[in-house]
Amino acid sequence: MLALIKKQQHQQACMKLIHFIKIIIILTSVLFLFSLWQRQPDIDDSWIGEHAYWMAEKGYVKSELMHGITNQHIRHIVHHKLFTLAGALFISIFGFSLFTLKSVSLFSLIVFLIIFYRYLKKRVNDQTLWIGMLLISVNAFIFQYSFVFRPEIMVMTLGFVSFIFLEKGMNDSFKVKWLLISGLMAGLAAATHLNGLIFITSGGLLLLIKRKPLLAFLFGFAAIPGFAIYFYDFSREFGFDYWLYQVKDAPALHTIRDLPESLSLLERPFREQRRFFHSPKEISFSVLFLFLMIAGRKEIRKNSMPLMYLLFLVISLAAVSVHSTSKYLMLYMPVMVVLMSRAFSFLALESETENNKFRLKKSALAYWAVGLTILYIGVQMYWNVNTSINKYDTNANRRFSETYFGKETGELNILAPMNFIFNEIDHFNRIQGDLGYIDIQKTGLPLHGSFMLRYADSSVIDYLIITKEYRERFGMDTLNEPQRNQEGFRTIEKNNEFEILKNDRKP
Repeated sequence: MLALIKKQQHQQACMKLIHFIKIIIILTSVLFLFSLWQRQPDIDDSWIGEHAYWMAEKGYVKSELMHGITNQHIRHIVHHKLFTLAGALFISIFGFSLFTLKSVSLFSLIVFLIIFYRYLKKRVNDQTLWIGMLLISVNAFIFQYSFVFRPEIMVMTLGFVSFIFLEKGMNDSFKVKWLLISGLMAGLAAATHLNGLIFITSGGLLLLIKRKPLLAFLFGFAAIPGFAIYFYDFSREFGFDYWLYQVKDAPALHTIRDLPESLSLLERPFREQRRFFHSPKEISFSVLFLFLMIAGRKEIRKNSMPLMYLLFLVISLAAVSVHSTSKYLMLYMPVMVVLMSRAFSFLALESETENNKFRLKKSALAYWAVGLTILYIGVQMYWNVNTSINKYDTNANRRFSETYFGKETGELNILAPMNFIFNEIDHFNRIQGDLGYIDIQKTGLPLHGSFMLRYADSSVIDYLIITKEYRERFGMDTLNEPQRNQEGFRTIEKNNEFEILKNDRKP
């Protein structure tokens, strides 16, 4: 009788665990919805968003924010092609705004979640499904970048669709039509961001490992139409040589190397670990993944195709990626979560066929799996809350402009923070980003102190807005007012947050 009571209590505890999982997902969703309201702009909202603006405005991409760097103010063809088109489409429909740009990634997230849910629903039991939905929904990178105008969520979605059809084709006696669709989706992912090339490479390698060279060729051939979108803005004047010039000479694409450039490929595998263990966000996810893969290896071996595919994705990304930034984890995160949810269910949960319920296993591995998952959730939610509470006044730039520059600003060229383009890009002749000057510094040009003011004057800049973040980088603290006046500039406002300099040499 006592044993029966304990069993019932254990069952109730397990069902409470699943209810708890659903509650966490609901709370995360509510927090996410709150975070959408006046979400703080990311630097890439303006940097990449300007590309979409000019595509919608002029039919081609350029960048005034990066004016003077690799002729980007004339024509820029090193951008995220399919993503730029998606942004331009949204701008054409809804107008240019911070919310419009962010909504492109939000739309991609909605599409992804529908696909991810349906994928799990067809392939795993309910408890595994909800574990997978939990792991993906609370992730801080997904939470943040699904409302940032960056291409990772869109690439992740297209890449995961490619994986679904690749798996379907391999499970269906290597049916060609599914593999062709998979290749096409991989090509579209690469056209969205060049890091999407990892899906073409990994799919082809997996088919070669399975001794299907003809199918690997067909898979790669099917990727060509999708990837061809990347070259839509190439022309005789702005072709491959121009693209190569913008890639090689753009400071933003430079990477810090410990080895000479000729040996940089040897270094990449050793710096790849930074992508997984850079901060608590990545560490909590990576440790949970490694534990589940090792402890749940019996379950993973039943269908090792996703793990092999993931391995190829990791290796491919290490080879093609310029930076080891952790946000690129999102590209193959869905495959990782599929594996993690399978391993978690195997380790921690057992089903009861007579009442179609499941309960937590009484084992050390089960408790470790639950404990590391709780740690992962706690760490991710900490970042999610911080993302949600940092708000942005979308009308602040307009009030700032009217206060310091007046309402007639259509002929003015200014140096300003990158996010100043929101609500203001149509009100000024040119807005050059302060980050653009930082990138110019990386080329060796000493934009500091008096030389920076002379450079700004030669660039026909009317006003400089220098924030406290860059005051020291630009050497403004080294110049007193007479020295500024000597270079033709005078300070019209200075406080703890920013200072504004006016070019008095301009009429």
